[in-house]
Amino acid sequence: MNKFKANQFLSYHLESAVLPGNSGSEVQTFDLVYEKNTEAIKKAMLTDGIWMLVTNICETTEPKEYRLNPRELIKAYRDKNRVEEGFKEVKSFLKFQPTFVYTKEHVRAHYTICILSYLLDVTITNKLRENRIESVSSVNKMYRILERCEIGKLGLKGDKSRILKLTTMTNAQKNILEMFNCKYLGMNSHLKSIGVKRM
Repeated sequence: MNKFKANQFLSYHLESAVLPGNSGSEVQTFDLVYEKNTEAIKKAMLTDGIWMLVTNICETTEPKEYRLNPRELIKAYRDKNRVEEGFKEVKSFLKFQPTFVYTKEHVRAHYTICILSYLLDVTITNKLRENRIESVSSVNKMYRILERCEIGKLGLKGDKSRILKLTTMTNAQKNILEMFNCKYLGMNSHLKSIGVKRM
């Protein structure tokens, strides 16, 4: 009752009860007797489906360039989840470390990264809608496909020299690069310029 904050809507108590046992004996037990608090229920029903948004940004106190009317405030609040989801997706793909921000500058930088992540996600989503790629159905799927394209460092034991080699690219990976006009990233000329060889 406490967990669901329902105590205000019900009052209850235990009443002693006697039940017949298996061998004709009596079993002492209790009945739970409850009563609805109809006044509290009616009062709570008045606010069903209503939530309140509290902000310090309003039409009257902010400079003109920062003013938001109620509709814009609600839209901005609802859009925040999209921005956070975009950041989570990019963060999981890029393997960011946990971010703890305290100063004003760090908060702004973190917010900027979130916005850019969301922009990247939206751009990729729109590109995928325009150019259907087989086996690539979502941004997450695309990240997982690209994640498998890795550069390995190879060398012999006792020899300090190392060679960088790119794993063989799949057709899906090549198609994704082509969709973004980045096909050159998998070409020998580019790989050679950054010291990487193909497998």
